[in-house]
Amino acid sequence: MITVITDREQIAKLHRRFHKRLSNFLTDDIDCWVGYPSGSFEDTVKYSDELDIWISHNEQHNRFWNGFGVGRPRARRNNSLNGEINFPFEGIKRNIAGAFAQEDNGNILVLHRGRIGGGKPGIGKNYFKDNYRGDFETVIDDDRETEFCLVGELNSKYFPKQVANFIKEIYRVKHIEEGKISPDFEDLYNFNFTDEHSGRIETDRTRTTVIDRTHGIVVNALATELENRKYKIGNDRNRDLFIHRDNKIATLFEIKTSTSTQNLYSAVGQLIIYSIPIKNEVKLVIVIPKRLNKTVTKRLSQLGIQILYYEWTNDTPTFIGLEDILE
Repeated sequence: MITVITDREQIAKLHRRFHKRLSNFLTDDIDCWVGYPSGSFEDTVKYSDELDIWISHNEQHNRFWNGFGVGRPRARRNNSLNGEINFPFEGIKRNIAGAFAQEDNGNILVLHRGRIGGGKPGIGKNYFKDNYRGDFETVIDDDRETEFCLVGELNSKYFPKQVANFIKEIYRVKHIEEGKISPDFEDLYNFNFTDEHSGRIETDRTRTTVIDRTHGIVVNALATELENRKYKIGNDRNRDLFIHRDNKIATLFEIKTSTSTQNLYSAVGQLIIYSIPIKNEVKLVIVIPKRLNKTVTKRLSQLGIQILYYEWTNDTPTFIGLEDILE
């Protein structure tokens, strides 16, 4: 179970840690103007060459305000914000998109409600969530359960990259060009495998455990590789990533960040089930970080499933044998 944190003192402490975790990367001070839809203001922003994002932050009447931009800001010029991760001083404020939340094991998550605004007409909560390539978490939000976008794990070594990945996702979704929007695969969305509801599995943990959620980082890295190779790509709430051509899905990817038995069960099931409503022949690919033994590889091949491996180089995923998969 994950629960939104509402205590004023704890939120302030976590917000200080939020900035401390980013401070080692945000090393360049740049004097410029920060632009937003209704105006601009002068500020000294912090920029990271490695993450390629910048931040402007202050305290407003009821929130910690954190505005982000992508790319190196132009000194003494106006630079538009791309996204915000703001936190209420205390309590539940659903008009403020950011939140800290705690898992049963003590791990702290940074979350976002998905309202991004700005960009072209029609940009809003549902549009962002429908196009978001990252992870979602269902969270106890006072008197209800709410689905949040995961920004990152505050204590993960990947946290700065998780934040950068989230801000770049906002930028990407806001700037989707008409020609890059996936074709209408409405028949896929209406496909139902079962109308049964599954229960929640709960585990009892006595110490803080950081999972290092890197799914969104891997999905975006693979998406970038494919776009650089001029493939048309898409995604939806069920399918991590796919290649499409002539209004048909040609290759379906399921990305997992470990090769645990549960992850392999999930990957195989998702590829098979979510490919059923695809009328044409489709290539199925599991994307995983560790080598499987020959027996498992052979059995997956018999099921029509190929394997794309990736490894981490300087905290960045690189894909091994992608050319063979794309042949």
